[in-house]
Amino acid sequence: MNKAIKAALGALVVAALSSTATIAVAQEKVTLRMVGAFPIGPSPTAEIGNKFMEAANRLGEGKVEIRYLGASDVVPTFDQPEALVNGVFDVWYGAPNYWAGVVPGGDFTELSDLKVPDGGPGSETYEYLVDMFAEKGVRYLAHAAGDVGVGTHKLSTNFEVGSVEDLQGKKIRVAPLLRHFVEAVGAEPITLPPSDIFLAIDRGTVDGFTWPVADGYTNNGWEEVTENLVDQPMYRSGAGLAMNLDKWESLSPEVQDILTEAVVEAQTFAQDWFLKNEQEQIEKMKAAGMEILPISEEESEKWTEIANDALWEYYQEVLTEDQVAEVSRLLGRE
Repeated sequence: MNKAIKAALGALVVAALSSTATIAVAQEKVTLRMVGAFPIGPSPTAEIGNKFMEAANRLGEGKVEIRYLGASDVVPTFDQPEALVNGVFDVWYGAPNYWAGVVPGGDFTELSDLKVPDGGPGSETYEYLVDMFAEKGVRYLAHAAGDVGVGTHKLSTNFEVGSVEDLQGKKIRVAPLLRHFVEAVGAEPITLPPSDIFLAIDRGTVDGFTWPVADGYTNNGWEEVTENLVDQPMYRSGAGLAMNLDKWESLSPEVQDILTEAVVEAQTFAQDWFLKNEQEQIEKMKAAGMEILPISEEESEKWTEIANDALWEYYQEVLTEDQVAEVSRLLGRE
């Protein structure tokens, strides 16, 4: 065998070994498929999912990659929790209360007074949620929100409001989370998709509606047909993050740690993000002519008590006796 042939064969061997090594490295990288309740771009809440994905991909370069598949165009919004459990995709983001049908009471952090609603990875509340969701085939990842009182649900109306008594008999469009409060104050909860709110409030089909103002309120044009925003925060709102439990357990401890670090980044980002968006939205609402209705300190305390008690009564109905006792302790309601 001449030197030229030997050299060529040597090059082929080296190339083959190099290719095999490249394939091995590529096979080691985990790809996770992500679907969200809201599309990334138009929704500030969806930006929490995007931030988590960006952080995971940066921290896990060469080890793990999250690929965004889409939102309701991929899986209908309210079918997404069960689809995640069934492994249709691997990672999810959306409103924490969307898990009510799969993990009843799993959004109890809506009543949390912690800076980060679930306390963040490693905290007692966080680890309790991890165990709670695991029983239903889900790996709980996060509840990311603004600070207490920031980025929360608020009530918009076309009638004057100074107290909860002013809501009696009114028709209020609600997210599922707010139904209990609206019923408790003697108003009528109306369930409508966000796309129907504009016409409903414009035509008087409803007298008001609830929405977390920070989540793109004016992107929907609601300020054009709505007179007032009641300056009274309710619950925590924000974004939830979750994973399919089997997929999580298939990951190496190293990759799990990377995703946990990405969770911390997303929750930290959420604090300033929701504040920024809420302030921007309110300024746009005021510029369009909406009035920001103040609530007295006494009325605010009463409003908060009614809202929190109404939601807690619901949790007492859907949680087991042991869960009620533990969640009550974690929330400081003992």
